[in-house]
Amino acid sequence: MLPFLKKFTIPLILSHICIALIFALPESSLWLSYDREAVSAGEFWRFLTPNFVHLGVTHTLLNLAGLWFTMLLFIHLLNLKDWLLWFLILFVANIVGLHLWVPELQNYVGMSGALYGLIAAAAVAELRLGIKISGLLLLIVGVKIFAPQIFGVESSYNEWLGGNVIEEAHVIGFLEGIILGLSWPKGRLHKLKSLSAKPTSEEVR
Repeated sequence: MLPFLKKFTIPLILSHICIALIFALPESSLWLSYDREAVSAGEFWRFLTPNFVHLGVTHTLLNLAGLWFTMLLFIHLLNLKDWLLWFLILFVANIVGLHLWVPELQNYVGMSGALYGLIAAAAVAELRLGIKISGLLLLIVGVKIFAPQIFGVESSYNEWLGGNVIEEAHVIGFLEGIILGLSWPKGRLHKLKSLSAKPTSEEVR
């Protein structure tokens, strides 16, 4: 149990924070969401905190499912300190990207943009380690993100989530993740042990 808690410290903490903030809605959203006017007035914590608050229960659980899927798939890739750096970089970079490149956006909550960045960064990093199957995941996620932009398809789950899906956040996060995955020092990336282990002479025979 303790090794699991240590290994998945970040998603466990994030899950507790996000679930706790559900019970503080709407006040938590009022103080922690991205608000363009508030940021312009100097409330710079809003470049980080929108990742922790959501539209409601469904939105929260969907984001947490994506968080745990990503971490279970790629937890071996980095040590705890580097995972923390990745989360901080992608959380802040996604909101800053929205602030700079989507000037019409006034409010935003959720971590989906950063999660797409996390998947992209991890998949690109594994490609650099020679794990080619990660390229397929990167392609699938890329198609899912860019299809609405290319074909003008509107999200069908806006009403289900209780608000509008900001597709630009997904695009920005995905592109930032690719940059992070390409630029991260290769010496700080780790293969899954089963993939990096060399076969013995008996296994070869």
